[in-house]
Amino acid sequence: MDKAIYRRVITLALPVLVSNLLFTFQIITDTIMLGRYPPADISLSAVGLGFTLYHMFFPLTMGLVTGTIAIIARRWGEKNYDEAGRVATDSVITLALISIPIALFGVFIAPHLIYYLGARGMVITEGTKYIQAIFVFYPFTALVLVYHGILRAAGDTKTPMYVDVILNVYNVLMNYILIFGKFGFPELGVLGAGIATGTSYVIAFAVYMLLQAGNKLIIHPVYSRNVKYRLDTIKKIFKIGIPAGIDMGMWSVSSLVFTVMILHFGTVGYSAYQIGLRAESVAYMPAFAFGIAATTLSGQCLGAKKEEWAKKAVLASTYLCLLFMTVVGAMFILVPDYIAMVFTGDKGVVTLAALYLLIIGFSEPALGAFFTLSGGMRG
Repeated sequence: MDKAIYRRVITLALPVLVSNLLFTFQIITDTIMLGRYPPADISLSAVGLGFTLYHMFFPLTMGLVTGTIAIIARRWGEKNYDEAGRVATDSVITLALISIPIALFGVFIAPHLIYYLGARGMVITEGTKYIQAIFVFYPFTALVLVYHGILRAAGDTKTPMYVDVILNVYNVLMNYILIFGKFGFPELGVLGAGIATGTSYVIAFAVYMLLQAGNKLIIHPVYSRNVKYRLDTIKKIFKIGIPAGIDMGMWSVSSLVFTVMILHFGTVGYSAYQIGLRAESVAYMPAFAFGIAATTLSGQCLGAKKEEWAKKAVLASTYLCLLFMTVVGAMFILVPDYIAMVFTGDKGVVTLAALYLLIIGFSEPALGAFFTLSGGMRG
């Protein structure tokens, strides 16, 4: 296969991989710091439940972002740049409108759901704080994600990476300050972690607004009274995005079912499960990165009427992803205990988390192939 295709895949995928790792690092930072904030099992369980509910809405958001990437990539491949910009505008408006009721649901209703997931006592109290803190900023999260998708569809994966670097530096600093009460700020514990995570997306969106105002983005939405909201474009985004969202949603539903089951075994078992998920989320990152590269390249090639190149790009993405995921899976199998100990010093939690990682390590290569091929099909 042409080496130029592999180089193009790597050029697109590596910045996305870094961005995804940074996103995961944001979650891991919360977990590590709260794993050392007593009582650790309560803090970890509260954040784990909060993130589980928060993640329930990601399939809808990311599904629509996937639809946006596919359509913009096609228009970009056709060199129809004006239409690509109009699609970006339609997508941003749609995500903004959808994210508001999601935020309201999260703030006022989601906290009551953690009881039915099996939480009790302090886990409910702390989990409610975390849920409300992150959901109130959900519109900014959705807007940052759609800006990421718009730029990646046009072939710019570096700008989202730089924005994510700023987001994560802010998040780590504010986590430390607000969880433990440093530099004159109050000690907020779990609530502090939620505030730090939520406001980091406000910062990221502000960075995008500054870049757009300075005309530094290769493609961007247009904010004007004369802009028309085009339902035909929205239908196309939903046509591609909803199946992708359902696909992602099945993972969220299965995670929710596991959560309910595992909570019945106590907070130690659930904390171990959360640590396993956090570590496993790192393993997913190469798969997501190469999946986005496959979507972007297949869409651009098909838009340019180069079907053979589209097939080659998807295959190259899959081969490279398999290589990355095999390495990650091997690490889970060979050193699961050391990976678990990064998150907590609790021996009981470490033992159970290591067992989870050992078992899941064997499935990583297959997951990588699945995510990448699915991404290519969406393009």
